[in-house]
Amino acid sequence: MIINKKHIKQIFQLFLFSLGMVLQLSAQEINVQEGAVSYITGESIYVKFASTRGIENGDTLFMMKGEILNPVLVVENHSSISCLCRAIGDNIFEVADIIIAKQKGFETKGTPRLQPEEEIERDVNEQAIISSEKKTVKSTVKQDVVGRISLSSYSNFSNASGNDIHRFRYTLSMKVLNISASKFSVETYISFSHKLNQWNLVKEDLNNALKIYNLALKYDFNKTATLWAGRKINPKIANIGAVDGLQFQKQFNNFFAGVVVGSRPDFHNYAYNINLPEFGAYFGHNNKVENGYIQTSLAFFEQRNGSNTDRRFTYFQHSNSYIKNLNFFSSFELDLYKLENGKPQNTISLTSLYLSVRYRFSRRLSLFSSYDNRKNVIYYETFKNYTDAILQQASRQGLRFRINYRPINYLNLGINAGTRFRKEDPRPTKTINSVVTYTRVPIINASLSVTSNFMQTSYLDGQVYGARLSKDFVKGKIYSQLHYRFVNFNYVSTANNLIQNIAEINFSYQHNKKLYFSVNFEATFQKEKNYNRVYINLRRKF
Repeated sequence: MIINKKHIKQIFQLFLFSLGMVLQLSAQEINVQEGAVSYITGESIYVKFASTRGIENGDTLFMMKGEILNPVLVVENHSSISCLCRAIGDNIFEVADIIIAKQKGFETKGTPRLQPEEEIERDVNEQAIISSEKKTVKSTVKQDVVGRISLSSYSNFSNASGNDIHRFRYTLSMKVLNISASKFSVETYISFSHKLNQWNLVKEDLNNALKIYNLALKYDFNKTATLWAGRKINPKIANIGAVDGLQFQKQFNNFFAGVVVGSRPDFHNYAYNINLPEFGAYFGHNNKVENGYIQTSLAFFEQRNGSNTDRRFTYFQHSNSYIKNLNFFSSFELDLYKLENGKPQNTISLTSLYLSVRYRFSRRLSLFSSYDNRKNVIYYETFKNYTDAILQQASRQGLRFRINYRPINYLNLGINAGTRFRKEDPRPTKTINSVVTYTRVPIINASLSVTSNFMQTSYLDGQVYGARLSKDFVKGKIYSQLHYRFVNFNYVSTANNLIQNIAEINFSYQHNKKLYFSVNFEATFQKEKNYNRVYINLRRKF
């Protein structure tokens, strides 16, 4: 067994050693607190905190991504308990993801009195749901254009002949609200990517390079009724994925209902495919409660392949923070149709289930648990290396527990453990990961994270140890990281093993609110083969 008492002992020895070192360091006036992603709509990420005192517009928020403290969000607006943020780079978020804020020192006395409109605390979920109402209530509606253009290059080269790859990617994300002061709005997110000296693949099929993730026109009949036409992911039924067609939604006070008619994107290249029709309806309820928000939705869908029924199912989603400090999210799918011996049958079978619970015992201690029995994610675009892909795959499904503890300021301790067993697996998958992060290293004023990952999968036993040093310069304008990992994978079906030393350096520059530049270099050293990866990104907002 890859996970045994020896490994657990090593983890706690690492914790105790780091704790002993940090207790000798001087304290400084800065707070680190955790929040959670509570709502995602378009390019806007909403994060809820117990309090946002000490957080200002333009501040950077962080996430324990891959058990490492990474900058992922920039605060654009904030209230007393919530932040409206935009993502840094191409990070992907889910509801209940833990977000970390480095709060600057603030006075507990003599705080200026809030203006009357600021005294009303609104949960970010409520802000997202009623945002359209606020815009339509205005007597005069003005056109508003927001968007960004991103240019990036990705190079993967090694000392093994024929393995060099140079890839270029261009993305456009734009939203035009109330076109020419009308009730029409449009939004889009498009990417075009190609590899060097492989333009012939683009000529053969444009969809090999062009990916339209979102391209939709909206018409607001009034403040409660909306029609979407085009390709769009509906946040009320996000698990359905993108729909090419028409989506109509009507709000009835705290209730909502909608219908969808269209088709699914092609499975192979994400292109438009009229031969994959689908249609369905959904309804739900959302309501503000004392400690947050409650939202429930239920959808019924039928998906076809040509004229034949491919799938008929119902999808349920529920999230709430009814109990103080407790966040709960659940979703499941029930298939209502299947073919058995060539004959259609109306049956009920559970095909997808996800549950997550997060409880904050105090500002220093929180616990997260989840059960994931959803289908595997299909990536049409990804930049993950082999090690990161294995780590994610091992922790993607099954039962997971995570505990985060901050014994003193600046020190964060975390343990993440999980297990998964499927009938087709020859043995269960087990993982246990630990991270120790100290966010204010003296003298250099940097953040240091030390990690350890142990895994047992159906085909390998593995250990990954790492350390990352990151520092913010010039009031958040310049950010840099140094990262090292040691990888040891032993394959159970053969006598082979994989030893890797991975070194990474990252540099990013936020020139202003509109212009962002980053460069990342990663070198992987292993026996007889070395791999190098360079990722460069330039992004401009407008």
